[in-house]
Amino acid sequence: MRLPTVQPCFYQLAQVAGYDIVKFSNGHALSLNTSPKGFMLLMPQPPKKGQVFEMHAPLSTEEDRAVKLVEACWTRELAFGDAGKIYLVGVTSLFELASLI
Repeated sequence: MRLPTVQPCFYQLAQVAGYDIVKFSNGHALSLNTSPKGFMLLMPQPPKKGQVFEMHAPLSTEEDRAVKLVEACWTRELAFGDAGKIYLVGVTSLFELASLI
């Protein structure tokens, strides 16, 4: 069962750019809904299908955040004319570590 919850979250993607090079990119996304197994995110950049990345999702209070490893299952591009593109991304949770930030 999916629950509609619009919450901001922070993510970090790692991309292999060469034999010795890994590029990290950080950003903010919106979690649009949640289920026991995953999330649907609205992101400014698309992860590749199957890409595992870190996501920091809010918990019950503003200070509490859950650090999750998630895997991108699908991506849908949304275009807004000349304003640019944004992406709907379905992710499944792989691992969670509750922490205080």
